[in-house]
Amino acid sequence: MNIFDGINDDEFELLTKCLQAVKKTYKKDEIIFDIGDEIKSAAYILEGSVQLAKDDYAGNKIIINHLSKGDTFAEAMVFAGAEESAVCAKAIEESCILFLNFEKILSICSNSCRFHKKLISNIIKIISLKNLDLRERIELLSKKNLRERILCMLHKAKLNSKSNIFKIPYSREQMAEFIGADRSALSRELSRMKREGLIDYHKNTFRLI
Repeated sequence: MNIFDGINDDEFELLTKCLQAVKKTYKKDEIIFDIGDEIKSAAYILEGSVQLAKDDYAGNKIIINHLSKGDTFAEAMVFAGAEESAVCAKAIEESCILFLNFEKILSICSNSCRFHKKLISNIIKIISLKNLDLRERIELLSKKNLRERILCMLHKAKLNSKSNIFKIPYSREQMAEFIGADRSALSRELSRMKREGLIDYHKNTFRLI
């Protein structure tokens, strides 16, 4: 779902002015904001892709999400009133981000624009959908062994793509970080699953058998 669903191009221009939107461009691997940074704006990806990650208590990197054009991030943090970011947001390719002023989002102008109300409705829906995704992520990480976590991840990717052949947006190292595993152990298990006829893959393209 897109934060601007149901809002046409003319309304988009008016809305971004109303929200005092600021557009910024980031190079590949550039940090958009880090853990502990003050967050006052919701972020919308105009171009590129962004990775959200954090470290656990042992210093291991955990990928929270991989976001692409049309996705938003930080909206839940600003709506919850969090003063500091709990995650690190990094551009994983050259990206253009539109930052939307939080106070302006909640303060509907005197004209009570239809498209401003639609924006708030979209944000609420997006936060609700992300909450469902979080529950699914908890289910994945609660699996007893690595194979179950791999299958859980691939099954969700298959459902999202609506095809038995699908791509995942992660390198092997990123995939390992996403499911909380060692990269070498992940590679070995993927090879075993392929030999056993459970899956087939080439680089980031997978097929569940």
